[in-house]
Amino acid sequence: MVVHIFYYSNKHFFSVTDCCDNQMIIIMSSYVSTQSAEKLLQDMMREYCRQCVYPDMKKLREVLTLLSDQQKLHILQQEYPGWKPLYNAAYRDDTEIISTLLTSLQSSADRLKLLMVDECTPLYEAAGRGHTDSVKMILDCLTADQQIQIMSVQNRCDTTAIQMAEHEGKTDTARVLTEYQQRALIEYQQRAERLQKQQEQSRLQKSVSGRLS
Repeated sequence: MVVHIFYYSNKHFFSVTDCCDNQMIIIMSSYVSTQSAEKLLQDMMREYCRQCVYPDMKKLREVLTLLSDQQKLHILQQEYPGWKPLYNAAYRDDTEIISTLLTSLQSSADRLKLLMVDECTPLYEAAGRGHTDSVKMILDCLTADQQIQIMSVQNRCDTTAIQMAEHEGKTDTARVLTEYQQRALIEYQQRAERLQKQQEQSRLQKSVSGRLS
């Protein structure tokens, strides 16, 4: 076993690597509490949003593993002098941070909740600046239904992310958003049709069983 010790804000984080199966196990020292981990994440997000200090991604991932999804949601939904973390990442086209923060949440419902804090969503920020990779990263973390939902959100000017990309002349981004929307709508329709068929088959089976009995 190889033990790596990381220092952040005067706190020790121990990372233990099992060399046999190459799995990473993250543990905390006895004096690093969940509250300390919350403070570390808040500090990292504050520095990123206020001072544009790009976080050490390895440390960020380790801190995220120490917190529950609800704790992460609470911290990441906060506004740090002028910005929320995901909004800042979308504005700066920081795809690694977008992916790391969103995929740290197990539930796609929680991911959508984080993305829908305000009507001007991170997707809207990325679309208006032509950050196509950030747009893809955000949408790929959601289900088809959720993609439809977030792409239909309008800002105060009644403008969607697609409309904003078109207005700003970001034609490639607008095209990608439209393609995602079309695929999501097709998938939604196909799923609805399958569900309707299943319900019809279930009713037919019950009707046949009723006659036989």
